[in-house]
Amino acid sequence: MTARLKGLQASARRSIATVREWTRSERSQGMTEFALIAPVILLLTFGIIDFGRGLYFYITLQQAANEGARVAVRASYFIDPNGAFHTWPTDADVASAVQSHAVTEVLANPCPNGPIPNGGNPVGSAQLPPSNTGWIFVTDPSAAGNGVPNGPRGGLGTLPAPGPGCNTITPAVGNEPIKVTLWFNFQPLTPLIQQVVGNKIVITAYAVYRAEYSN
Repeated sequence: MTARLKGLQASARRSIATVREWTRSERSQGMTEFALIAPVILLLTFGIIDFGRGLYFYITLQQAANEGARVAVRASYFIDPNGAFHTWPTDADVASAVQSHAVTEVLANPCPNGPIPNGGNPVGSAQLPPSNTGWIFVTDPSAAGNGVPNGPRGGLGTLPAPGPGCNTITPAVGNEPIKVTLWFNFQPLTPLIQQVVGNKIVITAYAVYRAEYSN
């Protein structure tokens, strides 16, 4: 009886040892599999996040461009930062309207009335906004923004005079079309995507409205 009991105990110990060894093996295999698929999961996760960010920026910028164009063509009551008021919209009013509808983006431009670089096509352009920064252009409806009139009736407003290579503003006075174009240099969060595309994902948005000025 004692020998039989000892045999059962030995068999039980062997079974427990086998289970423990199998558990360790499964755990080790699971860790190995996770180590193999974790980078793929992280890449997909951050890729989805970047796609969502890009879509959000595009929608926001399109809404901001529409609002900026609406401000550019309407006669209204505007108050400058210094407290003065004016009736005709200015480049500064357009920039303020765009920025207020794109609060998460940094938007500016040394050439507010164009020309738009590379004939209006950011692909292959030597001039692009810095990462996570955008440019605002108020121009005529042409792609490059070199025509006239190329701005709202109030002129530059509080914006500084454009620098070398920039178009001087020729304000619209009647019912001419005015175009507001936005370029935003989107910077992905995913390191692999950053390495592949660099700083060349430029989100563009624009809106064209006809001026509603009354003489």
